[in-house]
Amino acid sequence: MALRALAAVVAVPLLVSGCGGADDPQRRAATTSFPHDAPTLLAAGTGNLEGAASFRLTMRIAVPAEKGRPAYKLDMAGVWDARSQAGRMDGVLKDAHATVLSISGTEYVSVPPKVRRRTGRTWLRATRGTRTFTEFPDVHRVAMLLRTAERPSVTAEAGATWHVRGTVDRAAALREIPDPALRAFVRTFPATTGFDLWTDDAGRPNRVRLTPAGDAKKITGTVELSDFGARPHVQEPAAAQILGSLPATDPTTAPTKKRDRR
Repeated sequence: MALRALAAVVAVPLLVSGCGGADDPQRRAATTSFPHDAPTLLAAGTGNLEGAASFRLTMRIAVPAEKGRPAYKLDMAGVWDARSQAGRMDGVLKDAHATVLSISGTEYVSVPPKVRRRTGRTWLRATRGTRTFTEFPDVHRVAMLLRTAERPSVTAEAGATWHVRGTVDRAAALREIPDPALRAFVRTFPATTGFDLWTDDAGRPNRVRLTPAGDAKKITGTVELSDFGARPHVQEPAAAQILGSLPATDPTTAPTKKRDRR
């Protein structure tokens, strides 16, 4: 942990001085003197990740049943505003194509085509606080998780890209993280989670991939953050477009329940 902290201290002034264009002499000096070892790149990459304003989130995971919620699969992608945590995700939710909007802590799930044709309504509103995508839209929590990695390694790849890889040990992460909310997030992972972080020469992330696999009782699959700076387009549905509300426990099954048809 001390090594990661030292790396962060070394990386910050270098990154600040390297914010100009590709031909900026200061940037060339920063990238030339920037130590491209795994701990330093990990510190630089996670530091820059926390400053991301927007990004693309891709989730291809299986979520087990828990506390009355049935198991389901999720294969969705979309662009998020990292600061307000507002986003739109499109793809397959459970066994059906769906769109999910997240705005100001409220999720809206697209209704099935048959329901849309019958009612003329487009969305079902989930109970405020529902998080189909858990904490992954929060770049701060993803960065904190990566910082708990032990013994990362790095390789240079074509195009001035650096590939940092390693694993996050859940027990070790829980020992290092004091925040109760973040500890709850970490507990959703299996005992070990693989990660891949690709950065440019200045330590700015191009892509982050988490692979929480190996424990059927936890989420499995892959989660990726990429296209940093992509512009999200999220518009809150009008009241006339909303059919009803979903229970917070299982937004994927609610469209078929009679109590939600208003």
